[in-house]
Amino acid sequence: MGWFPTTLDSDAQSWRFDIVSLLAVIGGSTIEKHLQAITASPFAGFPRLLPAPETLLDTDRPTRLPSIKEVSITGVYSGTRTSELNFFANVIHKLEDVKDFEFRSYTITHAEEEKDPESTGKPDNLQSEIIIPLQTLCPLNLVTLVSILMTIGLFIWAGMIHDGVALVGLATMSLSTSSACLSAQWYPRLPRRPTNNEVAPGNIVMKTRNGAFVVVECSEEIARELYGGTETCKYVFQGRAHQSLLACSTVLLMASIILFSNCGWTMQIAVGVAYIILNILYWAMALLTEPQDTWDMSRYQVKQDDPIISGSYTAVLWQAIKKTRQIDWVRSGNLAPQTPAWDDWLLEAKRAYTKNDNSWNPERARDRLMGVPRTPIVTEPHPQLSENRT
Repeated sequence: MGWFPTTLDSDAQSWRFDIVSLLAVIGGSTIEKHLQAITASPFAGFPRLLPAPETLLDTDRPTRLPSIKEVSITGVYSGTRTSELNFFANVIHKLEDVKDFEFRSYTITHAEEEKDPESTGKPDNLQSEIIIPLQTLCPLNLVTLVSILMTIGLFIWAGMIHDGVALVGLATMSLSTSSACLSAQWYPRLPRRPTNNEVAPGNIVMKTRNGAFVVVECSEEIARELYGGTETCKYVFQGRAHQSLLACSTVLLMASIILFSNCGWTMQIAVGVAYIILNILYWAMALLTEPQDTWDMSRYQVKQDDPIISGSYTAVLWQAIKKTRQIDWVRSGNLAPQTPAWDDWLLEAKRAYTKNDNSWNPERARDRLMGVPRTPIVTEPHPQLSENRT
């Protein structure tokens, strides 16, 4: 007897392909990364093979998309504060790539304003809800299309070799995937400003954990959609319909695993290879693509200035102040120490941008003011810090 099996059909010693049932359920971590995009796709309900379909069988569905924590967001004019950045805002800014003490500035408008310069810039608040779809030709949809075509090819092959067990197994697995995706099918809904009243611009300033600043110039409508409000997940099926789809998917998944283990060796090889290819495609997509490649952000027109790398927190704070031409947001956002020296520094910064004084050095001014002897306790706010009092 040799060390390795040499045939496929010998009962004594042969290669066995019951492993196909294991291949069908591995790859959960890869699929989980794309889970919300998969179930938001218009192709979500198409019957097909999908690695680790049990990942979709979760009774607890998220109510919103993942946000970026430890980010301080302050309204330049409104003074509103939040401590996390919404998912779709980060699709634009990609804060994880911002370097230490980096300054970035953006101008964001609605795309229709660019097409129609005479537009008031205020979307009709009576129109349907704001939805961010997937890009039509995004990598996720292309991989889904490949999966559908592979499943059709396997059906045809099983029919040609008269493997009824494989046909039923492919049908149950495809329907299990379809039911699971439909049970979690959703679309993202952005908040909308309820009125069209005239208000100040919605400009905001973001400060990251690593001391970087991002200034965004936009309308109040855009500030509400991307930064101030909460994105929500609107699910298509609720209650009994959701539970029934989950139950059907679970039963079909168990049946398909049993059937795959009992179909002919030819189809076991074919199905196993199909799952290996799909796992590689989803793994490559998780490694090589970003949310910017998946979601259609064409609703917004984004213009970014060249980033500036500063050597200290003081220098990058000055860049943000110079861009906004305001200092109130620094105090309302608690972005500078509450000391008399920093109060004076902010007043000097205000005078510098008011006079367009490019010779003013924020770090030298800080060091000079820090060396002035002062009373350690201050009970009253600085009388000139408010923009309304100058």
